Amino acid sequence: MLRNLIYITIFLTSILSFSQNIKSISEFKKVGDSLVNNRLSEFDKSGNLVREVNYGKFDSRLKTFRNKIRTFEFKNGQRVSEYFCENFVSKDTCVIRAFSTYEFDKKYGIEKQIKYESDSLIRFIRETKKSKRIKSSKTYSWEFIPVEKPDFEKALVLVDTIFYDKKKRKTKRVSYNSHKEKPVVELYKYSDKNYTYQTIGTYRDTTLTFQYNKLQKLADKKSLDYIFQNSKNYKYEIEYY
Repeated sequence: MLRNLIYITIFLTSILSFSQNIKSISEFKKVGDSLVNNRLSEFDKSGNLVREVNYGKFDSRLKTFRNKIRTFEFKNGQRVSEYFCENFVSKDTCVIRAFSTYEFDKKYGIEKQIKYESDSLIRFIRETKKSKRIKSSKTYSWEFIPVEKPDFEKALVLVDTIFYDKKKRKTKRVSYNSHKEKPVVELYKYSDKNYTYQTIGTYRDTTLTFQYNKLQKLADKKSLDYIFQNSKNYKYEIEYY
């Protein structure tokens, strides 16, 4: 009877976790015998990432912790802006390092992102289009020499195409770089317990295997843009709406 009660409790907890909307995920990193804050991710009720804090180390020269914060604004389900700032905790100041504006063309289903430096020079312009199984993007980048006005002839051009399976998992990514002859290919293969990640066309091609844990399955089922680290070095707390 007790065993059945335990199973029922676990089953109900699992149902509630998969049915509730996630409000935030706190990531803690193991350092010796302690757990320290590593990352905080906050989501709206639609599952969009609206704020992310990456906790930094203590700056002994400035005598403050330095955290990196990204915030996103959405309207009618579409991103309209993104801000990246560096938070000097003891001074209660967050200095803007970069920001982006977004436009969405409903007719063609294209999202256009323009990313700026803190002085409003343009770092890159990216256009992205999604379908059920494919997401493609084309980026004109002036990453090392940001510009006031786009000069597309001098831009580094990057073209990415990502393919998905029926469960909305990545199966393949092909990345073209205008400065290189061959594309970089990433392949993903899944099983019940793990998935493999293979790169082809890089300086050092590799194949890695990752354990596919319950937390990642939960994030994928809710279509959250979030990757859980291995449970040996990281712990998590999830808050629900």
